[in-house]
Amino acid sequence: MIAIGGYINIGFVFYEAIHIPNTFRQLTNYLAQKDISITKVKFSQDPDGDIWIEHSVKESIIKDDDFSGYYMEFELSGLSSKLKDMTINIQKEADHVGFVICLKWAEVVSHGVVHLQQEIIRCLVDLYHTLPFEYAFIGHEIEVEIHPDEFEKGLQEHHAFPVGFIGKGDHIDIYYGDVAIDGLSSQERRKECLMVER
Repeated sequence: MIAIGGYINIGFVFYEAIHIPNTFRQLTNYLAQKDISITKVKFSQDPDGDIWIEHSVKESIIKDDDFSGYYMEFELSGLSSKLKDMTINIQKEADHVGFVICLKWAEVVSHGVVHLQQEIIRCLVDLYHTLPFEYAFIGHEIEVEIHPDEFEKGLQEHHAFPVGFIGKGDHIDIYYGDVAIDGLSSQERRKECLMVER
């Protein structure tokens, strides 16, 4: 197998109007149900990234001050013995914000990509019940760059994402691209619609 490296990213995107600390806490509460905890926070005090703050987190309790910086990153632990190094980044754009969970590519591909992809999809659908995102994605080195109003059109026209989710209130449209989340394995391009109870 060819080694690509980098990260498999799982992203959730919202309009800018969300209250970041509360929404992030909803995400971390969900992760806690999966035995995942936050162990460390790191952020820059300035937009140039010159002055950094890093500290340990006890019992996954995040202070409001931890959301006041730039380039916020939280280290996670506890998902399983398979995936050891995980982080969550908060990515702010002009009119939308996203939370991106980063998994090391080498750890993902060494544990059955198809099975892990389906497991992540189930978690995202489950998470949508309590944290209704505008869209979500899973893929190799994907960032929060596309505005929520333009994501679905991009999925339909370009099929550029391995897995893309569009939250529709009572259902989620899931788009599968030609390539799985590892960036190498092929998969059937398709769209599924899953009803959700909220």
